[in-house]
Amino acid sequence: MEMYDNFLRVVKVIYYIIYARLSKEEQGKSKDEQSRSIKNQIEICKKYIEEEKKAYPNCRFIEVAILKDDGVSGTTFDREDFNKLVNLIEKKQANMIITKDLSRLGRDHIKTDDYIEKWFPEHNVRYVSIMENIDTYVDSVSNEVAPIINWGNENFARQTSKKIKRTFQGYQKSGKSTGGEPPLGYRRDPNDKHHFIIEEKGKEIVQRIFKLALENNSVDTIAKILIEEKVPIPTLIKGYKRKLDKNLIDLWSPDTIRKILKNQTYLGYMVQGKTTKLNHKSDKIIHIPEEQWKIVKNTHEPIIDEQTFENVRLMFKSNKNKTIKSHDYLLKGMIKCKECNHSIGIQHYNERKKNYTVCNYYRKYGSKKNVCTAHRFVYEELEKLVLKNIKEECLQYVDSTNFAEKLKNEEQSKQLQENIKLNINKSNREIDKLNRQIDNIYNDKLEGIIDAEQYERMTKTKKESLEYEKKKLLRFEEDLEAIIQKNVIEPDYEKIVKEFLSLKKPNKLMLLKLIDVIYISEDGTIEINYKVQNPYKEERRKEK
Repeated sequence: MEMYDNFLRVVKVIYYIIYARLSKEEQGKSKDEQSRSIKNQIEICKKYIEEEKKAYPNCRFIEVAILKDDGVSGTTFDREDFNKLVNLIEKKQANMIITKDLSRLGRDHIKTDDYIEKWFPEHNVRYVSIMENIDTYVDSVSNEVAPIINWGNENFARQTSKKIKRTFQGYQKSGKSTGGEPPLGYRRDPNDKHHFIIEEKGKEIVQRIFKLALENNSVDTIAKILIEEKVPIPTLIKGYKRKLDKNLIDLWSPDTIRKILKNQTYLGYMVQGKTTKLNHKSDKIIHIPEEQWKIVKNTHEPIIDEQTFENVRLMFKSNKNKTIKSHDYLLKGMIKCKECNHSIGIQHYNERKKNYTVCNYYRKYGSKKNVCTAHRFVYEELEKLVLKNIKEECLQYVDSTNFAEKLKNEEQSKQLQENIKLNINKSNREIDKLNRQIDNIYNDKLEGIIDAEQYERMTKTKKESLEYEKKKLLRFEEDLEAIIQKNVIEPDYEKIVKEFLSLKKPNKLMLLKLIDVIYISEDGTIEINYKVQNPYKEERRKEK
């Protein structure tokens, strides 16, 4: 019996490659799923070759390679051993590919069809899928139904992807880690892979980084300090088995420092859902807006307390453009132009005792266009005036005679806020529950468990309850906002004020707690917007 290739020529020698693949989702399964194992796939292919040798005694069968991609999804063709397969074919070293079934070749029906119907034939390669009886050297009905089988394989991958995504979303809502390496200072709990526990060496480094940031060091400076102290980088501490450039193995990156200082995981929060993929076939990463991240508090032991984290955030906001060579000023990052609302910088002169403010918008475009004005004032004089004003405001606050009554009203308001927050959390939980129930009913419809009429009937009540709960949530949020607007006293404002007055020399962090922004007008007027207005200022004005 003779074998003919795609160009109707007699085939004398078959140079074959056995290809096997197992996806991540299929690893570790049992029973009938074990039939998909790499070893099992190869054995089936070898038995097929033995039968082919008997069927074509005049043809020699030579094994070129046994290639396998273990733990790789079939929705992508960018696989290490599959790329080797393609390379061998292009070098004309193989003219037959054999797989146990079509899904081993791939689960992207468009690309899989393209290989079977175009690429393999054009390269005069015989492709065989044993289970579906596909053989591109033979004109058969099985070959014609291959595209339908490939579509089914891709649909299976699509549904599997959705199920995994729903499972992960459930984990994220409950504060369980869904993958990825924990940040520096944490490691996975050996008894619960979804939970983080403290890693002491990393914890010390993280706390050191936050301490340096509180001392008003830039990320560049912190990186330089860690390098000088020969502190090992996170990759070395965690023992990652990745190739490192020997010239960079002891260098801390400012970007790494920045990510650590902004990472809410150190507060004991599980922060997830920052990115997603475009779809189950695409590797394109979509970055999710921060307000849509899945954040669950109190899921593990914190390394940094809330106040320290907030203080560092304030310092970052003030020093966002600061570099290792910049000069620091007490009011830097807090001053804005009253006329154009752009930031006001400080020009430093090494040989002068006085330095000057300048509108950054004017400095950038003033020589080209008639935009704004210089707002040039002596910085040292500005700082003295601002500090004097702050002290006067703080003294008025502390000297108030009716503070006790104000504080009492504030405590009542605080309790009311807590009660409303509990109702908000309750409504959010109920909304999540109803959404999950509606999703489950929809999945039952997709899988044919219920029909369209049953779906409409089963979801009608759920959707009505969902709308009602959303209205309740909106009402609670409006009530909370109204109370906050009336409550002009911040709970820790008195503490901040007294701390400021006790300092011999005010520091930048303290000013950032008190001041929102300082406006300077071209005529020299200074306007200070405090984060919390003095609640007694208006009363004192009326008394006078």
